[in-house]
Amino acid sequence: MFPLVPRTKKHRNRLVIASGAILLCAAAVLAGILVRTNSGTAEPVGRHPLPDASPLPTIPGTTAPVSPDALFVATDGSDDAAGTRQAPLRTLWAAVDRAGSPSTIVLREGTYRESVGIVRKRLRIRSFPGEQVWLKGSEVVADWTRTERGWLHRDWSPGYCRDCFLPKIIDSQHPNAGLPDMVFLDGEPLRQVAEREEVSPGTFHVDTGDNTLLLGSDPTGKTVEASVHPWLLQFDGSRAAGSRLLGVGIAHYASRQEYGRKGAMVVVNAADVVLRDNAFAWSASSGVAVFAPNAEVDGNIMADNGLVGLMSNKAHDVRLVDNRVVRNNRERFALSGPAIGAGGVKMTRTRGALIEHNSFVNNIGTGWWCDLGCTDATVVHNTTRDNAKHGFYYEVSSRALFASNLVSHNDRFGVKISSADHVGFRNNTFWRNHGSLGIYNDPRPPSSDPYSHQLGQSWITADTEIVNNLFAGTARDEPFIRMGGDKAADVRTPAFVSRSDGNVYLRGNEPYLAEWYHGDDENSRFESLAELTEATGQGEHSTSKRTERHPFRAPEGGDFRLRDGAVGFRAGRPLPEDVAEELGVPAYRRPDVGLLTDPGARGS
Repeated sequence: MFPLVPRTKKHRNRLVIASGAILLCAAAVLAGILVRTNSGTAEPVGRHPLPDASPLPTIPGTTAPVSPDALFVATDGSDDAAGTRQAPLRTLWAAVDRAGSPSTIVLREGTYRESVGIVRKRLRIRSFPGEQVWLKGSEVVADWTRTERGWLHRDWSPGYCRDCFLPKIIDSQHPNAGLPDMVFLDGEPLRQVAEREEVSPGTFHVDTGDNTLLLGSDPTGKTVEASVHPWLLQFDGSRAAGSRLLGVGIAHYASRQEYGRKGAMVVVNAADVVLRDNAFAWSASSGVAVFAPNAEVDGNIMADNGLVGLMSNKAHDVRLVDNRVVRNNRERFALSGPAIGAGGVKMTRTRGALIEHNSFVNNIGTGWWCDLGCTDATVVHNTTRDNAKHGFYYEVSSRALFASNLVSHNDRFGVKISSADHVGFRNNTFWRNHGSLGIYNDPRPPSSDPYSHQLGQSWITADTEIVNNLFAGTARDEPFIRMGGDKAADVRTPAFVSRSDGNVYLRGNEPYLAEWYHGDDENSRFESLAELTEATGQGEHSTSKRTERHPFRAPEGGDFRLRDGAVGFRAGRPLPEDVAEELGVPAYRRPDVGLLTDPGARGS
């Protein structure tokens, strides 16, 4: 494998930068902040198969020593107890209520079914070393009656909102996606149906008229868990700045799809919050929401959430590092049209995001997506594969570096940018995506988003650099690179690419090499690299070769190093000092083309 690269110097420095607490906008005004006013360029979206149901993951957990003055919580405790290790409390809610600021709360092994709500204290909430702790928004439901249609439970009326979703985000093929109800039978999710007559094995129906819950599968001798709480907690305001959530599992909360309060199982609306080594799984909507700067989201699992693993807005200088983001958009929210946001991670209006060593895998949507005025993103050492749309998407934004990422088997583009200027692609490996790289303009003007307009963004794609990337395998009708303008006729647009060199194109059945945008709606199709170089002056040190053989050492085992002597082996253009620093590698004069480091979340 590649040498193990330490986290980038930039990341290490950020971990020790102290940030002053800031006054944050109330979460209530966040409703609708992620909504797109226009869908942009229309795209066909294939029917990605729904991933197999998975049980709750093993929580990464924490091994850090326990503070001697911590409050303790245990499943056999009492909320009237002292809160010591010998006399623990019973609920996290009671511990939060009793805790001073700052305080540490330690949860002992087991399952806690509760909702805490708004937290305006600086707290460290953590698991006991080596123990698995689950906080669930579901109850165990008993008292079932066999009926003609299935098994009925009466007096079922959880108090969460059942219409807090945007109709425009609902796919007509999945009309129940916005409903927050969830039921699990021995840990396996059941599918919700809209009418009692549709109930069959593996499904359930909620009748709000007569307050009943109907199952199509026999619950006898099994555990039925049904969601009753919309969220776990929200770290809120300056007094909660610096809080930490460490090594716990959060699941089964009936979070709202609306982008605002209670829109995720855990909401971060305070600066400098750390979420580390947790599992966020099986939310009805979003696993985590971050609406404040300097968050560290490190070493977590975000799996099987209804809409998205993580959403954020104005989460400036967020660090998303070593996370496994898998199988999100379980409810199959829409992948096109206005207000879309489904997939692995969706960020908006965020400056200086560091996206490093994550694995974005098998999400029903895009793996990682930054939209509406993002700036200065660093996207390095990641794996994004088998996602139902794009691996990465950088949209109506400015300045980003994508380097040493493995981008493979995504259903649309491996990476797409749209109306994004000054974006660099260096030493990425694109393998067997439907299309490798899409570069476009979006028809919207920046004035449609006040935040972007205030930054002076152009929302015009320009100054794209494509250097030392390995392109191998696309769909039969796709070139490696597609480009297209979509601006109004009176908007002048430049050529998209300012530099393209040192790339390797391993051609199989691609009908042609690339589509190129020269500016002002002038496009060309190039059958060969020689044609591209002659017409544009780009690609003098690039290589194109027809082959059915991959160039990697052992991709089936995750080893995507180039074989000795393979095309691109020690054949790249010199690596600039600033890029080398971001990657944590030497400034090679003759680097390999493609990956320079092991990609993805560590241990994945």
